[in-house]
Amino acid sequence: MVDEIKSLPPLPASIVRIQELCMNIDTDIDELARVIESDPMLSANILKSVNSPLYGMSKEISSIPQAVMLFGISMIRGFAAANAIKKTIPIDLTPYGATIDGLTKVSTLQMSLVREWYRNVDKTMLPLLQSGAFLMELGKLPASLKVISAGKSENFSQDIAKGQPIIEIEKSYLGVSSYEIASMMFEHWNFETALIEVLREISNPATHNPYAQVLNAVSKAINLRDTLSSQGITEAIEAIEVFGLNRAAFEEAVETLKSAKR
Repeated sequence: MVDEIKSLPPLPASIVRIQELCMNIDTDIDELARVIESDPMLSANILKSVNSPLYGMSKEISSIPQAVMLFGISMIRGFAAANAIKKTIPIDLTPYGATIDGLTKVSTLQMSLVREWYRNVDKTMLPLLQSGAFLMELGKLPASLKVISAGKSENFSQDIAKGQPIIEIEKSYLGVSSYEIASMMFEHWNFETALIEVLREISNPATHNPYAQVLNAVSKAINLRDTLSSQGITEAIEAIEVFGLNRAAFEEAVETLKSAKR
């Protein structure tokens, strides 16, 4: 996968500037809004994202400054990067039996679960957790293309359908998980080291990175195959117990998301 990642084209200048601004602890929110607004397509995509029914906004968000104020820098940054990457990499998720809309929905739900869980545990962890949650599934885009180019799409799909853990299937076919591939992607695009390390560690069952531990549990509860199913929640809780994370806050967050879906 290394050669495929190295061949990825650079991200648009607006996305690069957004990353630079967001990596600064004294981010100028007004400047961030101006950079986004300078790219009309990016602005439209972000407004479409934040107005998703998943966020339950009572009124339509009609401006980028309003979106940044309501959702925060880390979430807007995630929306911007994800939209740009989907336009940079050819999309064919056939091996996963998924579509880009399905992948986007999973990413959005993962970020929502992280937000509901950790706003009651440690809000200081949320900026990195939310960015990681929204971006971690994007490694499946180049992973899927690699499986297709190797002529293994049908076998991969069959293994997915059998219910085997997706991470194990990816490692069997590719030698790495899609989360590790996402880590390589963002390293290629010079994202910050903390995000790269978190993504790299998600699929490591012995990781000591607390951010990776949280996202590992979230990926079990919500993924391309399961969305808050009984089995997925059970597997997530098992991971939470192993990592020593806050189970009560997780279960409360799950109930919040389930209620929102009803």
